[in-house]
Amino acid sequence: MMVKIILKCNICDTYIDIEQGDVVGFFGITEVSFCVLCMSSITDMVIHLNGFNNIEILKERIRDLDNDL
Repeated sequence: MMVKIILKCNICDTYIDIEQGDVVGFFGITEVSFCVLCMSSITDMVIHLNGFNNIEILKERIRDLDNDL
């Protein structure tokens, strides 16, 4: 007997459809699922919190990486 597991987004509780680009994975040992919209929002938050939307910060980070080589 085949059982289909139905997953929901851990943030907004919509049904997960991996074929539509939704993401299923692990944070450490905790299984997580994110719909495309929530995953996009998480990505945007990381970009803004780390200054990746600021060209001067990006240039500085590149210089730092070059200096480490």
